[in-house]
Amino acid sequence: MTMRISSLQYMYNYKVALNKSYKQQTQLFEQADGSKLHRGSDDPVAYSKFLRYNVSQAENDQYQRDVESGISIMKTEDATLSNMLIHAKTFVQKTVEAANEHNTDSDFEAIAKEMYSCIEEIVSLCNTQQGDRYIFSGQKDITEPFTMSEDSTDRALAKTLAAAQTKFFTGQTNDGDADVNQMLRLENPDDRYDVYYMDTNTGYVYTKKFVEEGYKELIIMDYSTLQYALNDADNNAETKRLLQEGIINYSSPIDVTDTDVFSVSKYVNSKGLIVSDSMSFTADTTDANGDATTETKTLNLSTVKQQIVTYNGDMNKISMVKRNGANDNMSDVVSVTGQDIFGHDIFDDAYSGNNYSGSAFINDMLTVYNKVRAGDVEWLTSDGVSLSNAAHNSIALAQTTLGSRIQLYEGVTDMLTTQGNTITEDITNVSGVDVAELATRLMEMTSLYNMSLSMGGRILPVSLADYL
Repeated sequence: MTMRISSLQYMYNYKVALNKSYKQQTQLFEQADGSKLHRGSDDPVAYSKFLRYNVSQAENDQYQRDVESGISIMKTEDATLSNMLIHAKTFVQKTVEAANEHNTDSDFEAIAKEMYSCIEEIVSLCNTQQGDRYIFSGQKDITEPFTMSEDSTDRALAKTLAAAQTKFFTGQTNDGDADVNQMLRLENPDDRYDVYYMDTNTGYVYTKKFVEEGYKELIIMDYSTLQYALNDADNNAETKRLLQEGIINYSSPIDVTDTDVFSVSKYVNSKGLIVSDSMSFTADTTDANGDATTETKTLNLSTVKQQIVTYNGDMNKISMVKRNGANDNMSDVVSVTGQDIFGHDIFDDAYSGNNYSGSAFINDMLTVYNKVRAGDVEWLTSDGVSLSNAAHNSIALAQTTLGSRIQLYEGVTDMLTTQGNTITEDITNVSGVDVAELATRLMEMTSLYNMSLSMGGRILPVSLADYL
């Protein structure tokens, strides 16, 4: 059986083949931009990989921008802390210079002026901005973080323990540390030279003599800590005598575990400003016959009149996420807050009942400055040098921590650059074209297309229009 194919069928088949050739030629022309993937239908499997790689590349680019921004912020903070550290070091040197009984009134006045200049410079540096953002304000970065009052006010005075005192009374060491171990300084309302120290961790109230010198007698007796001596008191009459002489509420310490009974926050706020200056407690005494008894004793908090620095920022850190995976709130942090720089003291530590002030050591530095103005060599020798060193160490610790974080971010920069190069290579492998092969195929398809047009013009039947 013979089959007749009409001229219309010839024409239809020819147009289908010609359009297919044109489509292939067009797709090859599209690949002239270097990519063989322009739509999912080009290569579904490769296109799926291409989309994933593009997402990874976008994430990598964002991480690199975050890291660059974080490094920029941290380097500004690092430079600022370096300048602060210079002034803090000068402050320590001046404190040591002032703790000399041979200084005259004019000497104290000159030293105090230099110390106050250091404090002013540190406060000014704390208000450094990058652009319109304050770098030490936490997340409240449009708020000026530190302000210093113009007028002086009464601030509670603490007893700062030296290394040997810290080891005996707390069993800890703080030599060269940024933390301070302190007691509340109390005084007889009728005689301000009758001074006592209260340990807010144990509830014991000590005589000044015991804290300054008396405890050394127990150390000579091989009691390395107060707790060791207390445990052995019932076995050694001399030990018990020394403890009873040094601890005025030996038999009934204040219950510091019950915040309804005692909390630092009941007497001072986080900056050391007085809430209530009078403290009553049960003290040991003896009656007329020499028998042991107790009485209610009332002491006032010792104070020093000084200016106060207030931290107006917050303690919330700014983070710059720098890589895939779970967020690391510690290593992703790029900001430094007031608490990081100035630590905490007895008025705002975790046991005080107050929130962190963010300005502890800068206010302690103002205390030292005012004690220099007053020429209080005894206090400067026993407390002032320790406080100044702690303030310096706190700033140094903040800078050291920040420096480690900068190194971490710079290391991540190298890692992200390597990852970016790898992702770019993956994208090229899955979507890139071989230029030489593309040129050859494009010439082939162009030639075939032109030949098809020429052949079609010769073999296709003419229509009535061709005669018109």
